[in-house]
Amino acid sequence: MRPEFIKQLNNLEPFGEGNKVPLFVYKNVKINSIRALTEGKHLKLTLKDDNVIVDAIGFNMGYLVDEYRIGDKIDVVGVLEINSFNGIEQVQINLRDIMKSI
Repeated sequence: MRPEFIKQLNNLEPFGEGNKVPLFVYKNVKINSIRALTEGKHLKLTLKDDNVIVDAIGFNMGYLVDEYRIGDKIDVVGVLEINSFNGIEQVQINLRDIMKSI
């Protein structure tokens, strides 16, 4: 997924009560990496779907770090965002929910 797609989604703003932020579901993605951040408060994942790798962040979801392992297949729900760091823009999923794939 490309940052340009996220920028196009931003044309739907402003988001609020009458115009909810769009949520996206990704099913059966593999955990490529997992760790807790900020003294265990937040969850940071790298997810792989075929040859596409996407970062995901779960604020206040750090308690889930021991529930999942590298290689697990999961389904995630979240908001697509652009994470800009050191001048590099990457798509990231701001997680709302996570569960093991069935």
